[in-house]
Amino acid sequence: MDMKHVLAGILLLLSGSELLAQGQDTLSGKVTVVADPRIEKILDSRIVYFNLDSSSQGYRIQILMSTDHREARMEMENFELKYPNIPIYLKYDSPNFKLRIGDYPGKIEAHYWFVELQDEYPTLFLVPDKVNPERLED
Repeated sequence: MDMKHVLAGILLLLSGSELLAQGQDTLSGKVTVVADPRIEKILDSRIVYFNLDSSSQGYRIQILMSTDHREARMEMENFELKYPNIPIYLKYDSPNFKLRIGDYPGKIEAHYWFVELQDEYPTLFLVPDKVNPERLED
């Protein structure tokens, strides 16, 4: 018997003992998984990393797009005075400043304000955007 066969036999025995590490309790129907604790650490760190982005996909209503920063700021202040309970956001995508309002999870939720503001802001439109989930619950 050569050394390759001996090593293959040892590896086969060791891999078989690893399979036995996964057990099943036949009485309760539960499966017990024995895993390296480092795997749990990696999974925990991924959860923390992905929770750093507290925004989620939703919709906002864009009421203004302008290359003039002062115009955008003035319109933002006017909107905040008229509608203090609606969140407003100023976004800059070179070369445009965009004023967007609301944190709506879907189009249906945004529809009410879309219709309400159409006369005042005739160029408004609904845009998919990252929204703040804590605002969605209000």
